[in-house]
Amino acid sequence: MTDERNFDRITRAWLDLMPDEAPDRTIAAVLQAVETAPQVRPPWRRLSWRPSPMNRIPFAIGAAAVAVIAGAFFLANSGRGPDVGTPPSPSASASPTGFPLGAGGPVPAELRHTWMSDHRDVTGILTSAGTALFLTDRSFAISQSNQNERKFLTSSASAPGAGQVTLVTDTAAACAKGDTGLYSWSMSPSGRILTITTDLDDCAVRNAAFGGTWWQVACKNTNTNCLGDLDPGTYKSQYITPRLDPGATWEPDFGALTYTVPEGWANVDDFPGSFGLMPSTDYAGMPDNDTEAASIYLFTQPQAMSQATPCSGEPDVSVDRSVGGLIAWLKDVPGLVVTDASPMTIDNHPATIVNIQVDPSWTTGCGGGTTPEVSYLTPEFGIFGLEARQRLILVDLGGGDVLGIGTVALADRFDAFLLEATPVIESFQIE
Repeated sequence: MTDERNFDRITRAWLDLMPDEAPDRTIAAVLQAVETAPQVRPPWRRLSWRPSPMNRIPFAIGAAAVAVIAGAFFLANSGRGPDVGTPPSPSASASPTGFPLGAGGPVPAELRHTWMSDHRDVTGILTSAGTALFLTDRSFAISQSNQNERKFLTSSASAPGAGQVTLVTDTAAACAKGDTGLYSWSMSPSGRILTITTDLDDCAVRNAAFGGTWWQVACKNTNTNCLGDLDPGTYKSQYITPRLDPGATWEPDFGALTYTVPEGWANVDDFPGSFGLMPSTDYAGMPDNDTEAASIYLFTQPQAMSQATPCSGEPDVSVDRSVGGLIAWLKDVPGLVVTDASPMTIDNHPATIVNIQVDPSWTTGCGGGTTPEVSYLTPEFGIFGLEARQRLILVDLGGGDVLGIGTVALADRFDAFLLEATPVIESFQIE
């Protein structure tokens, strides 16, 4: 991939996911100048299953821009969220009748985060998009998950008592100025899941938007929005769009991927073109142990990477993009050892499995590196180091759409990790 194309792609994706704050005139000018694109490069450094280290300078520039993203993150099953068990009972309710506007102390520290949930019916939020919630010590607002600079229902916030939050509308819009609501809240033991119930609210729109279940955005990687460590349960993705055609305009697609994890897993990234999960024990050491971490990594619409110019990121358009075409081509990629293919099914979609490692005789690295490495699929998927092992699953979604799923660990852990990762992969539901 050329420096210019790599930088453009990251910049356009930054515009999609949007920073938390920016002047309206700046956003308008940039949106006029740059066409929206759906891809962003996965963020961790030199992961053995992640992109090779090519074009590091333009990526660093793009990552600096993407780092200001403060979007909100995800999940929802039917109704208001994933199946994570019964939430704790909220505190006893109270009526706000006669309660002084804005009275009470600051919002408790455990609530002062960015949270995410499914779509909320607020004018200005796309029906396909998830919703972000912002709580500070004295304020409340929500936004579309990828447009955090456009905040709705802005209100003053305070805590009149334990387990309660009072909201008072600042500026008339969907709510009248001064509209007051009293809500009860409860938290899961981990602090990752927030449940809101309404006691009373003068504003029906805010009442419908605030109530329900929210999940804390706790991503260690500042280049992306993700949940971080997860409670056991079923979740939905925020951004990945498995059926998006290469080069097509991206829009938020909440819940394009549904997945279930047991105790001890983390969501480590979610982009229009990629999505990552890993054990919490590995996530705790990120990014310092990135070449040793085990992971499940999803990437959309894979193509063969040109081996005429290794590590270039350029697709080889002569290779059939179908599952069968890509599997057949992999057998001849220099530097790879590829096992025979075997079938599986994911969400009723036919899929093909191969295991991959670097040929022990291979000595070539990418970008002048001395560690053997092969980048073989775009968007920039490869394998780094002789000790790395991969299971590549290519899923035929129909209509010419393919989803790649990489399961990766070091050789001494690979078989055991497959036993952990396979049930998670088998839980995937793809819209």
